[in-house]
Amino acid sequence: MAHDLIPPPSPAGRPDPDAPGRHEPPPSRSGSRNGGGGGLWSGEHEATRTRNAAALAAADPATAGGPALDEAEAVAGAPRVTSPYRSRFGFLTGALIGIALAVIAGGVMAATWSGGSSAPSGWSNWKPTAEDRIDAVKQIAEHVGPLYRLGDGNQLVAVQSGGLEIADVPLSVAIRSSASGGDIQLIDGKGVMYTLNGLGPRGSIVRGTPSRERHLLLRREALELALYTFRYRDDVDMVVALLPPAPPNEANPQQDAPTQALFFRPGDLRGELDVPLNSTLIPKTPRPETFALNGAEAKKIEALTRDNLFWASFQQGQDASAFLVLDRLPK
Repeated sequence: MAHDLIPPPSPAGRPDPDAPGRHEPPPSRSGSRNGGGGGLWSGEHEATRTRNAAALAAADPATAGGPALDEAEAVAGAPRVTSPYRSRFGFLTGALIGIALAVIAGGVMAATWSGGSSAPSGWSNWKPTAEDRIDAVKQIAEHVGPLYRLGDGNQLVAVQSGGLEIADVPLSVAIRSSASGGDIQLIDGKGVMYTLNGLGPRGSIVRGTPSRERHLLLRREALELALYTFRYRDDVDMVVALLPPAPPNEANPQQDAPTQALFFRPGDLRGELDVPLNSTLIPKTPRPETFALNGAEAKKIEALTRDNLFWASFQQGQDASAFLVLDRLPK
C-alpha cells in the first residue's frame, strides 16, 4: 500500500530557525529557587568564578598579580573551547541511529512478509516445490496419499490430481443449495480436482471393511489436500476432492453407487490457513481402527467438512459445456 507521508508540525513547538529574534540571547529567568535573576543564563555563574579568583589572590598577598592570580583570572574568564572531535562524534551518532532504524524497518518487513498468504512461516514441514500449478498439486497428491493407510499397512487410496476438468473439458461447478427447494449457484474459477481412487469397481475401496471411521478418515485426507493447495498456491480458488463410492453389495453387484465430493474455497478454511498445519491435524495420521469418532480430532474434522460434503455427478449442457453438479446431503 502506498501513502503520502506528510510530516506533521513539530509536537515540541520548535520555532522557525529564520524567525526574528531567533539568535538573540534568551531573556533572564525569574522565580528560580536562588532568588530573582539567578541561574545559569543570568551570568551568576560567571560572577562566581570571578569572585573565586579574587579571593585566591587576597588569600596570598605575596602572589598578587603573580602567576597564581593570572591563572585564576584565566580560568575565570576563559572562553569555552569546542572539542575538535565533536563533529566526528555527531557523525558516528547519526550513523548508528541510521543503522538502528534500518534494522527495525527490516524486522518489520520480515515480520509482515508472508509470501502471498497471512499464514506464518514454517506452516508445514513439507511444501511443494514445482512452479507450475498442475505439477504442484501432483506433488501434493504424491505427498499426502501415502500418509493414509489401512490397518494392514496398505495405502488407503491412490490420489489422482489435475485441473478441474473431465476429458480435457473444463468444468463449471453447479451447487444446489438445498436437497429440496434450493437454488442453483454456478461457480467458475481456477480449480483443481483430486480423485481418491480405491482401485476397486468404479473406484471403490476393496480392502478392509467400510465404516464411519474410514469415511471420516477419507474426509480428513481431502481436507489435508485442500489445506496444502490453498496454502502454497495463490492461483487456486476451488478444490474438489472426489471420494471413493461404496463398494457394490452382494445383492446387486452392478449397483451404481453415488459419488460423494468435498468442495472447498479458501474462505472455508481461513482460520486453518492462519495457523500451522499441526494445529489442525495431528502429525501422526490415524488409521481407521484408531480413529475414535468421539475424539477431539475426529470432532474437528467433522465440523470442518460437514457443510462441504456433497453428492457429485457430471452433466453435459446443451451447448456441450460440462458441469460438476453438487447436491447437498439431506440433514
